[in-house]
Amino acid sequence: MSDVDRLAVFGDIHANLAALDGVLEAVAAAGITRAIVTGDIVLRGLEPEKCVKRVRKTGWACVEGNTDRRVVGKKVKPKTDPRDMRPGTRTWTKTMLSQESLDWLDALPGVVEIDLGPHRVVAVHGDQTVPPGLVDHEASDKAIIAVMDALGADVLITAHTHTPMVRWVEGRLVLNPGSVGEGTADDPRPSWAWLEVGKKGIRAAIEHIDAPLAPPRDKAHRKGE
Repeated sequence: MSDVDRLAVFGDIHANLAALDGVLEAVAAAGITRAIVTGDIVLRGLEPEKCVKRVRKTGWACVEGNTDRRVVGKKVKPKTDPRDMRPGTRTWTKTMLSQESLDWLDALPGVVEIDLGPHRVVAVHGDQTVPPGLVDHEASDKAIIAVMDALGADVLITAHTHTPMVRWVEGRLVLNPGSVGEGTADDPRPSWAWLEVGKKGIRAAIEHIDAPLAPPRDKAHRKGE
């Protein structure tokens, strides 16, 4: 029996099926059988229903992202304005999702906790923290420790910004896997991350799929939210 405990982390899929499949294949190839999904499964991409089904099929824990929440809570507008039904918009996305998928998204928790060896891993999407404020490269150590203390986290997993991050703060780990479905301004590849606990302690790393499957989010995307 292996004395190494491993966990994959990925999210911000944004209905990009090709990118999601690429990450799922990479996780499987790495021999990792447990994962946390950090939310934002739908909105802006073209395959929301298939992406929800892929994630549900894994059985892995998933937190609610802000785009998931917005799609579920947004009433479908009357189809009088063609712009409301542009592929990727909230109204279009909601009409593409089955009621079963909408109910599943609506039931996603805001916080997921999982044990990794002796460590308590807590995952949030990152748009709503306690205390409030983004946990990112610019956040102060003090602010991050306050969030981790409030959540009781030895390891904090966050997302939302799409910017991958492995950051140590006072001996505690903060991990953002980046985005599966939408790249950053300088890297259009899907990203994911892994955590590993063994005899030498805890390690984490960011991985990328070696294909430009996650086009950087642009102003057109933001306008269509």
